[in-house]
Amino acid sequence: MLSRCSVIGAGRLAAHLALALRAIGRAPVHLGARDPARAAALSARLDLPVGTPQQALDADWVFVCVKDDAIAPLCAGLRWQGQLAIHCSGATELDALAPATRRAGFHPLQLFADPLPTPDAALAAFRGIRVGIEGDADGELAALARALGAECLPLRAGERARYHAAANAAASGLLAPLSLATQAWQQALGLNEGDALAALLPLAQGTLAAVARQGLAGALSGPLARGDESVLRRHLSALEGTQRGDYRALLQALLPLAERSGRLDARQMQVLRELIAPPG
Repeated sequence: MLSRCSVIGAGRLAAHLALALRAIGRAPVHLGARDPARAAALSARLDLPVGTPQQALDADWVFVCVKDDAIAPLCAGLRWQGQLAIHCSGATELDALAPATRRAGFHPLQLFADPLPTPDAALAAFRGIRVGIEGDADGELAALARALGAECLPLRAGERARYHAAANAAASGLLAPLSLATQAWQQALGLNEGDALAALLPLAQGTLAAVARQGLAGALSGPLARGDESVLRRHLSALEGTQRGDYRALLQALLPLAERSGRLDARQMQVLRELIAPPG
């Protein structure tokens, strides 16, 4: 018999999860929210009335889709009676789900941009992604992830902060070098941010495609990959202030990839280390 699911929350993650569950025939039986007005649009799309978080516990599985800092106080104020409490946070450990005795984590590695998708669009957002799962002794959450078109990524207790930091680096962390690049082009070429991004995005997308084919070290290109000291020296000379410091830090982070690529000899690596070392 399939477990009856409910969802607590009304944000983008809650909306995508609830509507994707509906799309695979596992529609939530309850939608709980602390603010019924905020959940009204999702309630209408699910054709499900908004209840209280406590009412949402009338289910076998309860997905808690609220902000990290709200998980522990919310769960502490509920009367749990054997339901499986499942939070969808990446950074928060499962002990935040106390006093529920059965606890698990289900963290989709996805950016949910649409505040209220259709069920088909919600399901499409899960297709091909990884879902970080912890506390799934019977493998049922992994089976659910596969039913949504995703793959399971097992998580270790006590490692959630490091896991989530890495995920954040791979997501919004990509914006830092793009911001540096657009600022430099605005100054050097007189472009506005939109035009600079339009020109730079194919480079960024091409790099990600190369990573998928060749791995991180194999995808490294440009003067660092070639050991082109003179070009890098001109880069650092042309950039000023914060931009120079940010670019130097970026090169330092990329240096291990240049070494792993095997394209540079020991002398070239030493020259690069000295060139991009922090000043002073």
